[in-house]
Amino acid sequence: MLAYRYIIATAILLSACAQVGSISGGPKDVTPPRIVSCTPNDGQKMVSAKGMIIEFDEFVKLQKPNDNIILLPANIDYEYLLKGKTLEINFQEPLKASTTYSLYLNGAVQDITEGNDSLIQVAFSTGNEIDDNEAHFMIFDAYTRKPKKNVLIGLYDSLEQEEPTYFSKTDDKGYVKLRALREGKFFYKVFIDENKNRIKENDEVQFASTQAVLVDSAYSDTLKLYISKPKVKLYSIDASFITPYILEVAIPNDYSFQDLKFNGIQPIILDSLPDESKLRYILPKYVEDLELELDTLNKKVRNEKNTEKLTLIENIKKLKLFPNDFLINLEFNSPIVSLRGEKGDFSLMNVKDSIVIQLDSSQIRFKQNRIELSLNNQTFKRAMLQIDSAAFCTQNNICNHQMNMMLERKVSEDLAVLNVKVDTDIDSWYIELLKNDKAILLKGLFSDSNSILFQDLEPGSYTLSIVEDINKNKRWDSFNPFDYSGPEQRFTLEKTIKVKANWEHEVEFKVP
Repeated sequence: MLAYRYIIATAILLSACAQVGSISGGPKDVTPPRIVSCTPNDGQKMVSAKGMIIEFDEFVKLQKPNDNIILLPANIDYEYLLKGKTLEINFQEPLKASTTYSLYLNGAVQDITEGNDSLIQVAFSTGNEIDDNEAHFMIFDAYTRKPKKNVLIGLYDSLEQEEPTYFSKTDDKGYVKLRALREGKFFYKVFIDENKNRIKENDEVQFASTQAVLVDSAYSDTLKLYISKPKVKLYSIDASFITPYILEVAIPNDYSFQDLKFNGIQPIILDSLPDESKLRYILPKYVEDLELELDTLNKKVRNEKNTEKLTLIENIKKLKLFPNDFLINLEFNSPIVSLRGEKGDFSLMNVKDSIVIQLDSSQIRFKQNRIELSLNNQTFKRAMLQIDSAAFCTQNNICNHQMNMMLERKVSEDLAVLNVKVDTDIDSWYIELLKNDKAILLKGLFSDSNSILFQDLEPGSYTLSIVEDINKNKRWDSFNPFDYSGPEQRFTLEKTIKVKANWEHEVEFKVP
């Protein structure tokens, strides 16, 4: 039975012994070592040898051979020896009768110059029959729905089994074919083996199922599987300062933020994050150390953020305002306690005519760490927002430096409208509008008409995705390795939508 290796780099390398594919390599030499001969041969039956001899076409080196030279089934001990271009595998005890063995070199052999390696499988049998069943898989990224290469697919006799009975890796098209399989039921686990130990870790990109597949001579299906990085389950409090006064806290899902204690301090909830297990708090005063307590959980946080400057949390050089935007919120790294209130502290300079308009006190508010500016009566295409130094200060009398920020006012003629008509049988879902593969707008809770309107869009290229929101939390949930749920399905409109200014576009989105 021939063993197959699916190419990760550029070409399929055939030999009399096995098929080899490059996993990684430098720009000069991307070809992994080629096998020129091996004993016993791939697919050979009635093998009674005391070892294997594999000769390569170039001098090679071994990479973590104890981990990467694998003989399955693992029912005998073996040793290895590399002599120049020749790798010897010496069996320390007789092979079991009527058994199909597979030797895997899982990146174990590299060329000397560029370090190109490969996954090689050599199968042989000690009986007059050799296991010749197959299993076919296509692996995709669950979020992008694009094929994933270099993903390990393992077959297991039980879900509790850590190391696979059989394994291989996907090629550039996300395809993998496992061969020389015995007949029987197998569970499958699919993961990116980051630490190359062939064991699926809970924090690795992955997918697995509680449903076994029956592999026999009649089995020919190609399973399409979608992998994702699980949300790591918290067992303790996770907290860190993102600014001197703003603390981000995550807690295990089984606990409530209402029971969280802050060592005598009474912080205010600043905002919640997309992850329901996280909140941000603003502290009334600066502390170097803060101890958090939640039932039996404790966490001590060290505050090493600089308190000498009052700055924006996110540096903004240019701010776009849409037709219905009249309020500007500027978030700073510390709580604001006072405005100086002098004339000219806050002003707008119209770029077109250089006329300066001063904002009065009725247009300026501060709350916690935010400065709110109302521009209801201001009309401009482009204007420079100017904030004088020491216009506002913290309780430690630390004041702002002079700030200049360009404001660009968009009018309806600069923007577009996108009307999406969705045809789907999914019970619960939401739709995302994406630009440069990043979701910029999300809409859910639709009427029966399933007609969704995106307004005030800037010209450019957009894509649309519909997410099956099973738990109705308005976010995409990845695979959960603890209960084997997910990932939630995502469907992306195949065509890119090119939006033009002052234009209303209509798109039909039929979910398969």
